[in-house]
This record gives sequence, structure tokens and C-alpha cells, in this order.
Amino acid sequence: MTCGCGWEGVHPFPGASDPSPGVAAWAATVNSRTRILPVALLALAIGAFGLGTTETIVMGLLPQLSAGLHVSIAQAGLLVSGYAIGVTIASPLVAILTNSLSRRATLLLTMAIFIAGNACSALAPTYTSLMLARVLTSFSHGTFYGAASIMAAQVVPPARRAEALSLVYIGLTLAMILGVPMGTVVAQMTSWRMAFWLICAVGVLAWTTMWLWIPQDRASGPAIPLSAQFRAMLHPLVVTMMLVSMCTSSSMFTLFTYITPFLQTRSGFSTHAIDVILLMIGGGLCLGNLLGGKLADWKMLPSCAGLMAAVAIVQVLLVPGSLHPWTCLVLLFLWGVFIYAPMAPLQTYVVACAGSAPNIAAVMNQSSFNFGNAVGAWAGSHIVDTHWSYGGLPVLSSCFAFIGFGLVGLAEYYVRRQAKKPREVVPHPLTSATHAVVAKPEQTLHPHA
Repeated sequence: MTCGCGWEGVHPFPGASDPSPGVAAWAATVNSRTRILPVALLALAIGAFGLGTTETIVMGLLPQLSAGLHVSIAQAGLLVSGYAIGVTIASPLVAILTNSLSRRATLLLTMAIFIAGNACSALAPTYTSLMLARVLTSFSHGTFYGAASIMAAQVVPPARRAEALSLVYIGLTLAMILGVPMGTVVAQMTSWRMAFWLICAVGVLAWTTMWLWIPQDRASGPAIPLSAQFRAMLHPLVVTMMLVSMCTSSSMFTLFTYITPFLQTRSGFSTHAIDVILLMIGGGLCLGNLLGGKLADWKMLPSCAGLMAAVAIVQVLLVPGSLHPWTCLVLLFLWGVFIYAPMAPLQTYVVACAGSAPNIAAVMNQSSFNFGNAVGAWAGSHIVDTHWSYGGLPVLSSCFAFIGFGLVGLAEYYVRRQAKKPREVVPHPLTSATHAVVAKPEQTLHPHA
């Protein structure tokens, strides 16, 4: 297959993209009747909202979980880690097990697992059973996002694929802005179990809308051995971009995990003021999500490099800027815009670069994001315990961003090196015959600029 720093018109999902006539006809309808487009993406966004909420909801339920399950706050916090570890380890395995299913079937199956996991969480009588229920729920995470990434790209014109995925990721963004606060309020008014029941209801809504609105497609598993798919995953460009994903997530969660004490200590904001500031940051995340899709559809790697550099600069400026409330607010809004803009495009690009392994690439990149979450939170915990205290968090975050910037430069090198190699190409049926090219199945990856 081919993909490059600009990837205009390039079909990014060769292993999955000779869609069935049903999807092809549906995509053609989308081209002529764009009002249909948001409906399928809305179904995927609802699922993303549910997954994002269940992933982070424990952060807002720690006091209730601690009291209700008779464990310490620290033990209750491990429910977050259990979910993240489950995503990291289980995602590739679930991707292999569902490789022969169509993406529509995969989406419905993973959302059914999500519903069952949250129902078990709501009913869990003990801490151990709740941890097991959280791990069960995590089995749906990476595979859902992987299938959703590819499905979102299949139902839009080639030039709007990154934008389409960014619209799906709005569900995840809204989970961070609204899902956790709403779940916390519900838990405070009733119990933590009701919060999980509400998430379960979101899962039922997502499953229903996907069953109604996601088009039928054929089995997604191409006639390519798993060994060949894993070899595709070892391509230097694929590995490099997954490391970029990890650094982006690490840069975000190094600061975001401790944003409340950071603002209280550095800027002197009250608890109520921080609630408003978090909404403001969430607005920046939404704007960045949309901006990232637009930029990636224009020029992927240059846009990603520019965003990583902007993140690093803003976070360095936060060291002195956080001591002045109004300056801090401006910088945090810009940070929200820049830090989240690369997320959806990185998911799309990694899948594009993986060639014959789109399913595994999609879930492995989700594992990279989740591993980055854990690395950022862990690294930040060590910073706040040193003489740097909270003032060191933006510095550490910027270091992760600078590493990501360097890795994007390395990816650009691989792209340019591969561009010099001869390749045999054929037009892809869902893309422009004059622009889109994909390699034959027996070919290795040859990205081009």
C-alpha cells in the first residue's frame, strides 16, 4: 500500500477496503447525499462516548467506591490501572479473534461486551469482582476503536477520512468533558452503581444505533496470514508512528492527571473555579479534535510535527505562566487545542501505514495510547514528589512532546526513503483513479510523499 506525509487522495485501508457492494453503494450515497454522513458517525461517536466515560469514570467515584467496597482510595484507584492494562494486553488478542468478522459485526460484538462488562460492574458485590468486571469491559476498548476507525473512513470520501475519524473521537472528548462529571453527580446523589447502570444504558443506545445505521460489509479478515500481518506491524514507519501516539498521550496525561492540584498550587484557583476551567479545556479539546482532522487531510506529518512543537512550547510557557491566573487560562486553552489535535489523525495514519494489517494496527495503536496514559501518570507522580513539585509537570510534558516531534521527523525520513523505491500500483475502486494507489497484496509497504 502507499501512504505519505500528505496522503491526499490515498486510500489508507487496503487490507480492509475492497468493501462489499453494500458499503460501496452506501459510500456512493454518502457522496451524493452528505446529510446521511453524520448518522453513521453519530452511532460510532455514541459508542466512543460510552467507552471514554467507563475508562475514566472511576476517577470521579473514588470516595464512593472506597466507602462502598471497604477499600482504600489507592486501591480504588487501581481500578483505572486495571482497565488500562486490560486494554493494552487484550486488544491485540481480541483483534486476532475477531479478524474473520465483518467490521459491523465486530462493532456490535464489542459493544455487547461493553454492555455486559458495565452491567457486571454495577452488580459487583466485592472489590475483586468489580476489578474483574472492569477488565472484562476493557476487552471491548481497543477493538471497538480499531473497527470504528476503519468503518468511519470507509463511509466518507477519501479527502475527508481524518475529519470523519475526528468526528467519531468527539465522543471520547465529550466523555472527558461531560461523562465523568455527570457520572460523579449521579453517584453523589444515588450510588456508584447507578453511574455504571447509566453507562450501560449508553452502551445499549450505541448498539441500537449501530445496528440501525452502520452499513453491512463483508468479513474484514483478508486472506493474509497473521504472521504476515504482524510483519507489517514491524515496519519502521508503523513502529515509529505508534511511538508518536504513545508520546502524545504521555505528554497529555503527565499534566492532565494532576491538573486539579496543579491549578490549586500554581495558580491559586478554587475548586469551583477549576470545574469551569476543566470545561474550558474541554472546549479546547473539541476544537483541537476538529482542527486535527482538517490538518491531517491537508498534510499529515507536517501538521503532526507542527502540533507537537506547539504543545511543547505551550507547556514550557506554562512553567512561568501558571503563576499568573489569566495567562494560565490562555495557555491551558491553547494546550487543550494542540494536545488533542493529533489523536484521531495518528490513529488513521498508523492504520494507513500498516497495509495488510489494518485491524491489528488499529488496536495496537489504541494500546500505545493507553500505555502512554499509564507512562504519563506514572512519570508525573514521581515529579510531584520531588523538589520540582507541580512546576515540573509542564517541563516533563514538554519533554514527551519534543520526543514525539523528533519521532515525526524520523517518520518523514522513512517516507522519503521509501518514496525512492520503485513500486507497482493499481487504482483503488473507492478512490480517485488518478490519485489513489495501493500496492498489490504481495507487496511490502512503500509510503510516498
